[in-house]
Amino acid sequence: MIDELERLFHPSSMAVVGASTKKTWNWSSGNSWIVGSIKMGFRGAIYPVHPSAQNVLGFRVYRSVLDIPGEVDLAVFTIPSAAVLDTVRQCVQKRVKFIHLMTAGFAETGLEQLARTETELVEIARSGGARIIGPNCMGVYCPSGGLSWSDEFPVKPGPVGFLSQSGQMAYRTIRMGRRVGVRFSKVISFGNACDLKAHQFLSHIGRDQDTRVIGAYLEGLKDGREFLRAVRETVPHKPLVVWKGGQTEGGSRAALSHTSAIAGSRKIWDAFCAQMGIVQVCSLEEMIFALRTLQIQPPPAGANVALLGGAGGGSVTTTDFAEQEGVSVPQLSDATVAGFAEFVPVHGTSVKNPLDIMPYIQKKKNLFRVMELLRDETNIDALIWTLVPTWVYRDRGPTGVSAYLGAALECRERLQKPLFFVLESDEDDRLESVRTDAMKWLSQHGAAVFPEFRLAARVLRKMKQYGEHLRKPG
Repeated sequence: MIDELERLFHPSSMAVVGASTKKTWNWSSGNSWIVGSIKMGFRGAIYPVHPSAQNVLGFRVYRSVLDIPGEVDLAVFTIPSAAVLDTVRQCVQKRVKFIHLMTAGFAETGLEQLARTETELVEIARSGGARIIGPNCMGVYCPSGGLSWSDEFPVKPGPVGFLSQSGQMAYRTIRMGRRVGVRFSKVISFGNACDLKAHQFLSHIGRDQDTRVIGAYLEGLKDGREFLRAVRETVPHKPLVVWKGGQTEGGSRAALSHTSAIAGSRKIWDAFCAQMGIVQVCSLEEMIFALRTLQIQPPPAGANVALLGGAGGGSVTTTDFAEQEGVSVPQLSDATVAGFAEFVPVHGTSVKNPLDIMPYIQKKKNLFRVMELLRDETNIDALIWTLVPTWVYRDRGPTGVSAYLGAALECRERLQKPLFFVLESDEDDRLESVRTDAMKWLSQHGAAVFPEFRLAARVLRKMKQYGEHLRKPG
């Protein structure tokens, strides 16, 4: 089944059961699949299915799946739950390979009768060799396969795979990822997972040659042993970043009503992640920036960092933040401190770490010397550098900002260690666009950029833990 899933992500034909004659549509309409896949450049046949319409978005419409003349690899359902059983029977008769049930109203309701209906759906589908995605999910986004449930997603693929029990989380991850340079190879929203489950998607994406990093949003696992096996196969070769929903009593209750998932013990989950080398995150923002950073640079050898860019109390508070996040800010060696003394005066500065030296590294040669000293410092594994491009803009204008950012990029090669840029707001709303443009530019040029310091420190620590897992014997 793992290899057969490639046909799900790259189908040669698609039936959209629930296509609408309305000129407008929303996320729950079959038309969103048609428009989204047209934008992605879907090369196969698209067959809208509607009981009475003649034409939908320029495509000929069929009254039922059985009326479609060609083979159907994927059938997308956006129809009422009462009509699903009969339509699945038609799909089995038609020899449809995959059935995606966007339709909700089954086991997640908590009603025994509807849970039995969900089980019956699986039995009917399997009797004809069809497999079900869902119900209660958004399904597949795969740019290379020309599939998308939305025309708002990027057409250009990337190296990140993502699996999600929640359609909303899948949608938000794709949208937020686009803003910071995370692009996706394959995304699957699988909802209740009545048939195809998380471990099967993880195994498939883990073997996908176009995927280098994998993210997941999970609420509960219906086959923990198989998921464990899939993680063991995947993590040594590709980092796996997971956000686990339902870790509180209330969240667990919400997960049960959302996707019929039993969330389980947080302590057990934490231990599982630590043992298996999963990069565990607790927010969408952490997810996105962890995926982005793992995509572009290797984990640091340790969690000893140099801090550059603070001044006075800012240096003190960022050091506190770093160590509260589990990142160490060690004192630099005498040799490194002596190297700084060559161009940094003693008074009004600090060169022991954190580095309060910003006025003295405006010259490129001094800035590059800082990187060389930190490169040779055996007690430092990475650098977190807080940039404030708005200050540069006030003094030197747009040209000065461009030169400043260009020099910052050159520092990566001279440092030869992981470099985390932080571009926090300086609370001047009039110049906020300068900061956001700088973040976008650095991101486009392959830098690890963060909107605030604590997030950078947290992601660095999690990357360090993943690196430690990879270095464990066996």
